[in-house]
Amino acid sequence: MSSEEENRLEVFGATIHGFAQACINLNIVAGTKASSLTSDIEVTGWYPFDRLREFENTVIEHYENHEVILERVGTEMMLSWYRLGPGKEIIQRGVDFLHFQSGSEGYSSVVRGPEEVVGSFDLVEIDEKEGKALIRSTTPFDKNLERGVIIGGMSAPGDLDFVNVENDDDERIFKIEFH
Repeated sequence: MSSEEENRLEVFGATIHGFAQACINLNIVAGTKASSLTSDIEVTGWYPFDRLREFENTVIEHYENHEVILERVGTEMMLSWYRLGPGKEIIQRGVDFLHFQSGSEGYSSVVRGPEEVVGSFDLVEIDEKEGKALIRSTTPFDKNLERGVIIGGMSAPGDLDFVNVENDDDERIFKIEFH
């Protein structure tokens, strides 16, 4: 996605704060910049998507293995969303998080802009008995962060013993295994 296209996107302030708080909770170097990067952001406001990119880039610049760090940040964001935000009211089981993503319901509540730029985060298939699911993502979010979002969102209710998410073959296709 070009920076011109990305400039047409907006992200909900709570998402930016969630990213910053996750960095602080995990003692990531970005946490030291969190207060300055979020000082003028209200959790209920909408901001250019590049404000979130500032946080992502800080992590990428400071860590050689930033993929793992961004995944942990995504996981922590969703655990906080569940514990401190509306998560408990929306999902009771780990698979509920996947159903919440159907039609990009969860995603569309935190990102807005022209449809061709926003992309989607869609549950393509799920087999609860086998513990397998597939999500297709065409969002502008870092795919490592999204992998963590799926892990955290499914793990938060505490009913699953195992959640694994892979997108090695195609970064936009998340293969999920859960038990």
